[in-house]
Amino acid sequence: MKQRSLYISLLLLVVLFSCKTKKLTQKDPVKEPERKEANSQNIQKVVLQSILQNKKDIPAFSYSAEADYFDGKQSVSLNMDISFKKGQYIYLSAKALGFVNVARVMIQPDSIRILDLINRRYISASYNFMRNFTNVKLGFNELQNMIMVNAFFDPNLDKSKLDTLGLTWQTLLDLGTGIQKASYQSNFEMQSVSLIEQGKNQQMHVDYANFKLVDGINYPHQVVINISGEKKMECKFSINNFAGSIKKEPQFVIPKSYKVQVY
Repeated sequence: MKQRSLYISLLLLVVLFSCKTKKLTQKDPVKEPERKEANSQNIQKVVLQSILQNKKDIPAFSYSAEADYFDGKQSVSLNMDISFKKGQYIYLSAKALGFVNVARVMIQPDSIRILDLINRRYISASYNFMRNFTNVKLGFNELQNMIMVNAFFDPNLDKSKLDTLGLTWQTLLDLGTGIQKASYQSNFEMQSVSLIEQGKNQQMHVDYANFKLVDGINYPHQVVINISGEKKMECKFSINNFAGSIKKEPQFVIPKSYKVQVY
């Protein structure tokens, strides 16, 4: 197994404005486009505000998941335990075959730390390390948004465009170094989000499905992450044992015998 590919995937995982409106009846045809534009802008403002108001804000949760990873050459299935505490950490513990400890990952506001339990290594990386893989500035807040089932970046009225597709809303946000495309159900529940870098011809796409209400939290029990570019990677999380709390705080102890790598 190529451990580096798997760990990079874990890092990235933890990685048209056209509103449909009725035509207005207008005696003065010169002013009609102005009214249509104003009406479209009002709709965009209302929808974007509704998306922000319905943004998930979850203090903490934990769950188990079966993670199926495939990159075109290797296929790996892992059992994962994931816990999250807003503003503090995203923690992942991975096992193979249900009992072989593979890795532990602690993502915090100032760093990403990995224990490679197979090769007995400790890897510490700042968020500058992410720039080796993407020009989009991803930090803890953006990864936190993703795991809370929000868009990486909040829609912005000045930089976002709104479109409709069937019964869904779509937003396009210009990030300067790329574009974020997010899709929402009619009730403003997140369906998918993509980060697209046209200059690098690469993107990361996250699909959320099979929502279930547990402990007052409507959370997807299937999450699929696709990364395409020079290489293609897919990781499908099938979630179970979801809880809106953390029963036990994660332990992240670095053995003294482990080799240390800092990025």
